[in-house]
Amino acid sequence: MTQPEVLSATAARIPLTPKADQNGINVKLRVFWKTTKQWTPAAIADFQRQVPTIAQRLRAEQYWNKDGQIKRSRFTCEDFALRVLCEYASAQGLPLKLTSGVRTYRNMEIFNAEQHAHYGANAYGFAHMVMRTYGAPDMQRLGVNTEAVAGPEALLPGDILALAHDAKGAATGGRAHHIQVVAAVASSRIDIFQGNSDSTIHRPITWINRLLGRNSADPDQTAYAGMPLETGVYTKSRKAGWDYVNNSTGNGSKDFLKLFDLVRWNFMEFNR
Repeated sequence: MTQPEVLSATAARIPLTPKADQNGINVKLRVFWKTTKQWTPAAIADFQRQVPTIAQRLRAEQYWNKDGQIKRSRFTCEDFALRVLCEYASAQGLPLKLTSGVRTYRNMEIFNAEQHAHYGANAYGFAHMVMRTYGAPDMQRLGVNTEAVAGPEALLPGDILALAHDAKGAATGGRAHHIQVVAAVASSRIDIFQGNSDSTIHRPITWINRLLGRNSADPDQTAYAGMPLETGVYTKSRKAGWDYVNNSTGNGSKDFLKLFDLVRWNFMEFNR
């Protein structure tokens, strides 16, 4: 890594060596991918164009597990949204800065063995590190991770729908508990992709898993609760609202979109 790259990645967070000190210090970084560019309106627009392709590829991709079995990728809902973002940012050399209740994560960080040793120095390592603590409510950190979208007509591919105002959300004060990712928009139609979770993500199974040293939120564990990707569509009703159908299950709900917070990644904050 060149000296300008190191300074760009760390100057805002590390005190500079006094000029009188001619020896300086060595700073060890964990570089999941190099930041070579910044987010701009053009980069954001390109991300939005590429979201459907990235989502389709993640839905179709297969891999061999350690036992030689062919598997499909599985994601919880917020993990899928994170992975789409990471796929694009890492390929383009763009910075990410994502905050959960534990800490703020960056694609280039000062190395900390406790925080980083478990994860590979690549986009997958970064995504898995963030996924362990980043939940659906973290999409509601406006001004930090995301920005509010004015309404359904303003949605663009890559935007996030955060389910927060149904009965479950109301019981927790409007705390999001499910995430969908917008894949395509038209005047009367919104297509989405979503990850999902199996029953192990709920109590008391999560408590049992914790006692056994398992974590349903950790994509590196067999206990991971992620499910194969699903698709769905919202159709603007002639009466009012947006009706939803899950293409994968056939389930649907009338005027469903009103139960969601609509947000967009806070791209410019990622540059800071």
